Amino acid sequence: MITDFKRATSVEEAVSLHEQGYVYLAGGTQVNNAAAVGRGEAPERVVSLDDLDLRGIDVRSDGFVVGAGVTLQELCDHTGVPEALSRAAGFIPTRSVRNIATIGGNVGAGRPDSYLIPALIALEAQAETSDGPVSVEDYVGGGRKALILRFHIPAVEGVCRAVKESRSHLALPVVSAAVKIVPGEPGGGSGGGNAGGTGGRGAAGGAIGGPGAIRRAVVAAGCVAARPIRLPKVEAGIVSGELKAREALEKAVAESVSPQADILGSVEFKRYLNSVVITDCVLACMEEVSS
Repeated sequence: MITDFKRATSVEEAVSLHEQGYVYLAGGTQVNNAAAVGRGEAPERVVSLDDLDLRGIDVRSDGFVVGAGVTLQELCDHTGVPEALSRAAGFIPTRSVRNIATIGGNVGAGRPDSYLIPALIALEAQAETSDGPVSVEDYVGGGRKALILRFHIPAVEGVCRAVKESRSHLALPVVSAAVKIVPGEPGGGSGGGNAGGTGGRGAAGGAIGGPGAIRRAVVAAGCVAARPIRLPKVEAGIVSGELKAREALEKAVAESVSPQADILGSVEFKRYLNSVVITDCVLACMEEVSS
């Protein structure tokens, strides 16, 4: 229960209060739900970030700047941001939550089943924080707690997609992942790099590409470890051409993830589902860049 509420008027004041034990309050959906989802007790002292200038989406020639206070619904509605990011924000099932929750709060909470973190990692986004710039991957992986001010997302090269899988529309996800595939020649492939969605299970089931066909691959997954992670062995195999067939990809993904059994499913079920859904996404991206 919140017993001490303060409203910061500057980043410096917010950081100072945080150092005194106050919890940052952005949208509030994570803070107020902490006890319900088993992430500890709800905090008693919070500092609101509402009065800070952390909103706005700026589309530039070299990419995008997204304020940490931008809501998930604003990401869903914006036509200029990468589709993988807006689609990941839309995976949050209820509009009432999307109207409150913020991108900065989502990343700051660092939940292992976040939809946005894998998408931001795949997009190779940088977080501008009160301590300086850091990649979203390093921010989450290093357990950093610096106040996030905004995100810098480079223009999408190649194809980037975000995917999810859950037992129902409202259920917590068993799969939350994102993939980016960059073709071998700069400017090659389809050149239309802001795709989203699963691409249809089984639609890209054959072997695609070969050595040199893929210049860069980023595969990020939530729900498979204590935090969202990249799958470096899968990425390397995609680039080398060793993992161009479905069977090899599914095996590599399954060997790269370590989900935990819970009410959502067994380890075996989660490993299998992640291997199939992430492989579908990789093959769909590879097919698009090669078309």
